[in-house]
Amino acid sequence: MGNEVLAQLLSQLVARCALITLMYQTQRAAEHSNDEHGEIVRALAARNEDLAVQLMNEHLLHVEENLTFNRKLPSHDISKALSAN
Repeated sequence: MGNEVLAQLLSQLVARCALITLMYQTQRAAEHSNDEHGEIVRALAARNEDLAVQLMNEHLLHVEENLTFNRKLPSHDISKALSAN
């Protein structure tokens, strides 16, 4: 069964985080992030929980550090594209 409300909130949070990284992450940071995803998946496949946790923590720190909120947004701003107006 599970907690439907919590699952829905988590789903929305993941979607919003993806949009934020699309708008504020550089191409180089995105490529590095993708490499880190591979490392995390390999640790999980090897059932190495400690390594997977360590890699995920490092990954989240790297993503946060590499968001560039001061950059000029492209004219195809995704928030405008998805707005009702």
